[in-house]
Amino acid sequence: MSDKPSFRLRPLEEKDLETVAVFEGEIAKISFPEDPITDTNFYVKKLKQLMANKDAAAFVAESGGEVVGWANVSQRQNFITKEKYADFHSIYVAPSQRGGGVVAALVEAVFDHCRQRNMGKVVFRTRADNERMKSVLARVGFVPTQIYYEKTFGKEKGGD
Repeated sequence: MSDKPSFRLRPLEEKDLETVAVFEGEIAKISFPEDPITDTNFYVKKLKQLMANKDAAAFVAESGGEVVGWANVSQRQNFITKEKYADFHSIYVAPSQRGGGVVAALVEAVFDHCRQRNMGKVVFRTRADNERMKSVLARVGFVPTQIYYEKTFGKEKGGD
């Protein structure tokens, strides 16, 4: 018998917003370590907009009455080719639940949503140094296709 609690997936609900907003703050700390937005009110507002978006889907993993993970995806369209595709925005699993299958179940829920909507591909963006996320993405079949470069002006550190 496993010592990991069981979980179930369901759509994001209003009662989940505070918890998921905290998750988004944790994601921001990894994605934007220099200046993360961690204000839960900011994320609650964004999550309410997400819930109203008919071209988006959000899933939570629940265990023991608590939300322990979440993922969301929205439909996009290439402005040149008009191809529909999925933009997989966020995925987060509480540290206590990692390694217990929650991430795989959330990813599969996103993929199922994409298949049902006939989206031919899914894109996901992450920081170049986010090795944990890159490992998850590779494990579920993503391949890197682009490199994004950035140059900061003004407060350059150690540069000429």
